[in-house]
Order: sequence, then C-alpha cells, then structure tokens
Amino acid sequence: MKRILAMLLCIVMIVMLFPASASASYSKVSNRGVKLELPKESEYYKTPFEARVETGTEWGRIYFMPKPEKGNGHLGTVDAGTIVTILARRGGFFFFETEDGEQGWNGKKFFAWYKDEDGNKVVPDFPMVSTKGERLVFPKEKEYLSEPFTAEIRSCGRIYLMPMPEAGHGNLGIVDDDEEVTILADMMGFYFFKTEDGRYGWNGKIYFK
Repeated sequence: MKRILAMLLCIVMIVMLFPASASASYSKVSNRGVKLELPKESEYYKTPFEARVETGTEWGRIYFMPKPEKGNGHLGTVDAGTIVTILARRGGFFFFETEDGEQGWNGKKFFAWYKDEDGNKVVPDFPMVSTKGERLVFPKEKEYLSEPFTAEIRSCGRIYLMPMPEAGHGNLGIVDDDEEVTILADMMGFYFFKTEDGRYGWNGKIYFK
C-alpha cells in the first residue's frame, strides 16, 4: 500500500511540474527581471513582413530580448532558421513574433529577407547572414555581367560563400571542389556566383576554372 501511495505521489509531482517546464522556455519577464517592452504605436510597420532568423553564433539561436537594448537579460530563445514576423522597428532593433505568439526584440542583423522584383519583402531560400553576422551584399546593377557563364571550383577541397568581395567577414556556407556554379558578376578580383542549389556568395577569381 505504501509503495502504491508513493507512486501516486510521484505521478502528482510530475504532473505539477509540467506547466512550469513548459513556461520556462519563454516568459514576458527576462531572467534579469525586466518586463517585455512593447513598441510605440508609431514604431509598428503598416505592413508586417516575414523574415528568417539567421545567426552565426555557435549556439545556433538568438534571444528574445525584453527591450531594444543590451544588458536586460532575455525572455527565451529562438532557433536559427525559424520564420518569424517582423512587427516593428526601433533604431537597429526589430520587434518580432513567432507563430506561437512569443515576442521580443533583437538586432536587425540577425534576420534575413530580400525584395523580389515587385519590391515585396520575401523570406530567402538561401543564407543571407554570414557566420560573423554580415549580410550578403549583392552587386550593383552595373557590376552584373551581360553574359553570365558557368565555371567549376578550383581548390583543395572546397571554398566558402563569402558575403562580400572582401575577406574577413565570415561565410554563408561552403561549395565543394569541382562543383559547377554560375558567375554573375566580376568585381575587384572577386566573382559573385550562384550555386546549383540556389545559394549566392563571393570569392576570389583564382578559385574558379
């Protein structure tokens, strides 16, 4: 009988812990006791848009910050690759919301989107923020080649997709040796290219053949 009562007590305790565990992942009060600050009415976008969380941190996620400033702790985390809705902006910070209704602030550099031919903001199907938090830089219109051409990677295994025609800004991924890519622009010794799976990036002309 004592054993049965002990088992029932354990079950009750586990059930009681479930709500606490579920709510521990997100809260409207940060781990430093700062409440979530909503944007001012004038800061909301008339047309909210979707973006993808992009981060080069080793943790693969970013924080929900309670305010558009550092030093106030966090409300929880959201994984890289998550599609969120950008609702408002203050300075260099976005106020965003997940599909579960979780809200918070973080820097603009951690979100990726681009504009389509009609000027609409669209979630990209390719990485746009490097491992060092730098956004992909597209060539200016005059820098695009009038006749793009295909080339193969010439390296010792693979090369990086760089976010701009300059070293030291992290990468957007890798391209394997001998993979065929499309060269779209030529700038200061660098090629802007597109991979077979639809990714974009830069790297030195010496790595192509």
